[in-house]
Amino acid sequence: METPTKIIPVELADGTIVRIEATPIGEQRVAFQSRPFSEVTTVVKAIAGELAGTLQAIKREAAPDKISVKVGLEVAVESGQLTALIVKGAGKANLEIAMEWSRD
Repeated sequence: METPTKIIPVELADGTIVRIEATPIGEQRVAFQSRPFSEVTTVVKAIAGELAGTLQAIKREAAPDKISVKVGLEVAVESGQLTALIVKGAGKANLEIAMEWSRD
């Protein structure tokens, strides 16, 4: 059975309201007033920072010509706050790192 999702309004830094699909977590009833999207982007920034440091180390040690990263995130509502979750499941990529080396 799939987890039910809700469409909720979020406010971007410039005041624009957009609607996103979020998964409620837990048993609490949550009022879906407009939430600041920065609750999610703060998490995205932290994840990107962690990955950047790791990728720099990989670049030094393995010396690939190209590295690309895909991170699957799901937006959820927990205790009235938006949160970003790294997704799980066979149909979604939770973290995919690709490296390429070219022959000279």
